[in-house]
Amino acid sequence: MKNIGLIIITLCVIFGANWGIASMFDAEWIEFSFLIGLVFVVIIWFFTSSGGYTTNLVRMSVQSQTGMKMEEEKKQFTPSIVFYTAVGYLVISVIVTIYYYKDYFISS
Repeated sequence: MKNIGLIIITLCVIFGANWGIASMFDAEWIEFSFLIGLVFVVIIWFFTSSGGYTTNLVRMSVQSQTGMKMEEEKKQFTPSIVFYTAVGYLVISVIVTIYYYKDYFISS
C-alpha cells in the first residue's frame, strides 16, 4: 500500500510540474513531457545515490577541517519505487511524443 501511495505522489508531482511549465510557456503538455521526465529521473538518481561528487566534496571538507582521514564511499545506487515510476513516466512520454510527432519524424 505504501508503494502505491509513493507511485501516486510521484506521478502527481511529475504531472503537476509538467502542467505548470506547459502553462507558463503557453504550450501543449506533450511538448515538455519528455524533458520533465528526464529531469525528474536525473534529480531522483542524483539525490538517492551515494559516493558521488557531492559526497566526496563533503568528505574532503570535513577531512580538511578536522585533519582526520575519512574512508571513501564507493559509488552506490539503489533504485526505489519513486525512481522506477519516473523512468516509467519517461519511457511512456517518449513513446507518446514519437507517436504524436510521427508525421514530423517520418515526413520527407
